[in-house]
Amino acid sequence: MYLDKRSKAILSELIWRDSSITVEEITKKFRISRRTVYYDLDKINDWLKSNGLEIVQYFRGKGYYIPEGEREKIAKKLEVADKWEYEYSADERLAWLAIYLLTRDRPLFLEDLSELIRVSRNTTIDDLKKLKKELELYSLQLLSKRGEGYIVQGSEGDKRKAIVYYLSKLIPEPLDWHTFLSNTRALFSEERQKQTILSQELIQIQTILNECEQELNIQFADDTLNSLVLRFWLFGKRIVQGKEISMDPIEKEIINQTKEFQAAKIASKKLEQIYHVLLPEDEVYYLATHLLSAKVQYSAQANEDDETRTLKLVAEKMVTDFQAFACVSFSNKKEVEANLVLHLKPAFYRIKYGLKAENPLADQIKRKYKDVYLITKKVIHHFETLVGESIHDDEIALIAVHFGGWLKKEGLQPEKRKKAIIVCPSGIGTSTILKHQLDGLFSTVDFIDIISAREYENRSYSNVDFIVSTVPIKEAKHPTFIVNPILNDKDKERLIKKVHALTGTEQSAFRVSVDSIMGIIKQYSSIQDEKSLKLALKEYLHQPIMTKEKGEGPNLLDILKGQYVTFLNEVNDWEDAIRKAAHPLLQDKVIQPSYVHAMIQYVKKLGPYNVVVPNVALPHGKPEDGALKLGMSLLILQKPVSFSSKENHQVRLLFVLSSIDNQLHLRALSQLSELLSSRKTVVELMECKTKESVLQILSTS
Repeated sequence: MYLDKRSKAILSELIWRDSSITVEEITKKFRISRRTVYYDLDKINDWLKSNGLEIVQYFRGKGYYIPEGEREKIAKKLEVADKWEYEYSADERLAWLAIYLLTRDRPLFLEDLSELIRVSRNTTIDDLKKLKKELELYSLQLLSKRGEGYIVQGSEGDKRKAIVYYLSKLIPEPLDWHTFLSNTRALFSEERQKQTILSQELIQIQTILNECEQELNIQFADDTLNSLVLRFWLFGKRIVQGKEISMDPIEKEIINQTKEFQAAKIASKKLEQIYHVLLPEDEVYYLATHLLSAKVQYSAQANEDDETRTLKLVAEKMVTDFQAFACVSFSNKKEVEANLVLHLKPAFYRIKYGLKAENPLADQIKRKYKDVYLITKKVIHHFETLVGESIHDDEIALIAVHFGGWLKKEGLQPEKRKKAIIVCPSGIGTSTILKHQLDGLFSTVDFIDIISAREYENRSYSNVDFIVSTVPIKEAKHPTFIVNPILNDKDKERLIKKVHALTGTEQSAFRVSVDSIMGIIKQYSSIQDEKSLKLALKEYLHQPIMTKEKGEGPNLLDILKGQYVTFLNEVNDWEDAIRKAAHPLLQDKVIQPSYVHAMIQYVKKLGPYNVVVPNVALPHGKPEDGALKLGMSLLILQKPVSFSSKENHQVRLLFVLSSIDNQLHLRALSQLSELLSSRKTVVELMECKTKESVLQILSTS
C-alpha cells in the first residue's frame, strides 16, 4: 500500500521527534480534525505492518510515539518509499508535471513523465490535457510532437509565474524538508542522488532569506519563507541553464527606490556563491519583486514610501466601510488599519507582478466565515481601484481572515446579514438608481438580484427576507415594500423604520450607535435640542457608503453635455416628449431610431415606470435596443406632460439615458440620483432658462 503526503509527513514528524505527540498537537500542526488524525494513524499503522515494522505506540496521557529502536528502520524504509511508493494526489501530479516540464528546455517523452508521477500512460495523458489548459492561463503552450515528446513554450517570465504557482501546490504545511526533498530530487536528473548537497543549498538560501528579514526589519510568514527558499533555488537553476528574466526599465526605476531591492542586492552576492554564476542585474530586480510580494508576519519598518502611504489611505477606507457594513466599532481602529496594510502591501505587489496568491483555505473561509467574507468583498473596491483590476477570491479570503481575526480578538460579531431583491419593471437606469440608494441605507442587507415583477412570480426565492419594489406585486411571497425609484428624505426614513421593524435590527444596527455617540457628547457638552441632534446623527449615519459603482466611470457632466439640453414650452403627449428629449442623442449618433421606439414600447407595456420622482422621468432602453454610445440628454418643459392620469405622473424634466453596458453609466447615474433626491434641486432645474444654468446646477449640487 501507499502513503499519501499528509500521512507521510505525520510519520516523519513521529520519527524525528524526541518525545511523544498528542492528538491535539497533530491537529494544530497539520490543521486537520481529530477524526482525520485517527484515520491517518490507522493508515500509517497499516503501512508499517505491511512492511514488517512495529506500529505507532500510544502512551496514555502523553500521546503517540515510535520506539527509539524502530525509528532508524522506519526512516530507511520511508526513504526507499520516497522514490517508489509515494502516491500523488491529482493536484500533486499536475503540479509535479508542470514543474518538471517548466524547468527543462528539451522535450520529455510520455514514458519519462509517467515514471515521474508513477501512474499509467493513460492517466498521464489525461493529466497532460488538464495541464495544457491551465498553462494557457499563463500564456504558455504545452506542445507535443510524435516521436519528440512534450515541451512548454513561452517567455521566461511567464514560466516562472507558473513555477511559483505550482510550487504553492506542493509545499505542505508545516513543511517537512525530509519528505519534500525526496520529491524535489526528481526535478533535475543529475541530482537524484545528491540529496545532501540539495539540502545544504536550501538551508543556505534560507539563511540568506533570514538575513533579508533582518535587513528589512520584517518577519516572513512561515509558508512564505519556505516558498521563497524553493523559488530562489529554482530560479538559480534557470539562470545556470542560461534562462534569464527581462525586467521593464520603468519598473526597475520604481523597484530601485525600495529597501527590498537593497536587500536583494546583498542577497544576490551570496546566492552567486551557491549558483556558481553571476546574477544579471535584471535577476536582482526580479528577486526584489518576490521580496516585495512576500506575506509578512511582522514588520517594524519605520520609514514610509509613497506606496505605503497610499495603502494606509486605502486601509483606512476599507476599515471604515467594514465597520459600517458589519455594524461594529473596533476599539483600536488605527491598529486594525496598520495590520491591514501588512496584508495589502504584499498583495499589491503580487497582483502587480502576476504572482497569484494560492489560498487552499479560501473555500473553507467563504463557508465558515461567510458574513465576514461578503463584507470584505463589499469593501475591497478601494483596493481594486488602486491596483486597477478585480481582486481574486483567494486574495479576498486572506483579507477576510484579517478582519475575522480582529473581530474575534475584540469579541465582536458582525450584524447578521439579511437578503433582499429589488423588483423593478424595466431598465438598467431606474434599477441602478434604486440599488445605489438602498445599498447606502442598509449596510447589513445584501440586495442579491434585480428582477421584473413577472420574473419574481415565476421564480422561487427561499433565501430572501424581503422585497423592495417600484410596482405593486399581486401575490407577493415575501414581505414587500413599495417605493419610488428615487427616494427623498421622508421616503428613506419610512423605509428604514419598516425594514428595521421587520428584521429587528434597529436596536443593534442603528439606534445603539446613535445612543453611544449621544452618550459621548453628553459627557463633554450640554445639548440644547436632543431630539434634533439625534435625528441629524441618524441622517448622517445613513448617508450612502461610497461603492465601487460610484467610484468608476464618467461623471454626470461627462455624458450630459450642453448640446444635449433642450427647452420647450409644451409637447403633444408623453410619446412626443420622449422623441423630443431623445432627439439630440439621435442627431449625435449616440442612439439609433430603434432605441427611441423601444423606450416608448416599454412605457406602453409597463406603464409610467420611468417617472422616478414627481416632475421627473428617466426613459431608457437596454443596450441591445440600439444604444451606440454612453450619453444622456435632458428636456425641460414649461408645461407638464402626463404619463398617466395620476397627479404624481406629471413630468417637466425628461432625462434620456443611453448605456452600452451595465457598468459604465453607474457613476453618472449615482450622481443623478443624489441630485434628484433633493426637491430643491428639481425645482431649480425646472426654472432654468439656459443650458449654462442647467450645467451650473448639475456641477454644484
